[in-house]
Amino acid sequence: MYELSSRGALCRHLRRSFAQVTVSELFDDVAPGQFQDGVQCQDVQRLTYADAAFDLVTSTEVFEHVPDDGRAFAEVHRVLRPGGAVVFTVPLMESVATLERARLEHGTVVHLTAPEYHGDRLRGRRHVLAFRTYGLDILDRLRAAGFEARLERIDDAAHAIADGKVVVGCKRA
Repeated sequence: MYELSSRGALCRHLRRSFAQVTVSELFDDVAPGQFQDGVQCQDVQRLTYADAAFDLVTSTEVFEHVPDDGRAFAEVHRVLRPGGAVVFTVPLMESVATLERARLEHGTVVHLTAPEYHGDRLRGRRHVLAFRTYGLDILDRLRAAGFEARLERIDDAAHAIADGKVVVGCKRA
């Protein structure tokens, strides 16, 4: 299985639950496929992994930061084995359409709304640009990349989760 980050509670859980877990980060100054401090750099828009390398891909709050999420979803589809799945969370509005906040044009960020920045464990608070806030059309975006897609809603009082949303995409066998 492959997790698109290398730190946090989900990574710890996955390492306890799966025999083989591959993790990565996007480092600004490291070429994709190379390592920094034992962690491989990967750009989800251009993964260096072989076709059909994984049964499961997971992420938490990553795809909203990817300039070309369509290309990223296609790359995840490529590295999944037939019957594999991608399971992830993103900021998700109940509206039909995704709010596009920014885009890249010839390497330059063009803001379409007031910029929104999130934090991560590498860069700190408010340093990672959000290119979008997803609407329910995220399922159509996954389907365009070849997935069967659905939204799972989770209520778990023991972990203080009320109406949590998890996106699931399955690659046809």
